Amino acid sequence: MRNACVTLLTIFLAAPALAQTDATYLLLPSNTVSPSAPTTTLGIWAAWSDHARMFMFGAGDYDLTASEGQFSNPVNVLLGHGSSTGVIAGNVISGAANGQLYIPPFFPGLRDNPILLARYEWTTTDFTPRAVDLRTSNTSIFIVFSPVTGEIVELYPHEFTPGSGVIHVIPAPAAWVVLALPLAAATRRRRS
Repeated sequence: MRNACVTLLTIFLAAPALAQTDATYLLLPSNTVSPSAPTTTLGIWAAWSDHARMFMFGAGDYDLTASEGQFSNPVNVLLGHGSSTGVIAGNVISGAANGQLYIPPFFPGLRDNPILLARYEWTTTDFTPRAVDLRTSNTSIFIVFSPVTGEIVELYPHEFTPGSGVIHVIPAPAAWVVLALPLAAATRRRRS
């Protein structure tokens, strides 16, 4: 009986830790970059782990840095008051912010988790094989709220992890591979 009580007490004390909400930005490129596809569309998504209380994304901000390359063609997906794609300077985006209003019945809000906030194009002219690192920084706000109770929860800074991602760059196929393909096809035909 004593062991059962200790086990229940341990589960009870551990339960709040399991319910903790963790938030981040997901940085997801649409494709691998190569000479035939030198641009990728990078989606910026807000994500958090607590689905139980039906929280919706309210607002968040960030700067975004790629280790190299060039950002362009920003598009805001969430267009709430104060939303901005930020200022692009080469491989850095400063001051991006997104939010959505929830004022029923006029602005019902999107309950997606993760939720797409914005899109940017990233491009390069160097096709040396490598991974280009992506990072968010300077987040000062990440808010979710409950459309049922109206509860507002600020997840930054204690329950927030900066976003990270990778863009993969691959070279054009080597010239010998391109030349070898017809030879391989001809050899296969001769065997038939």
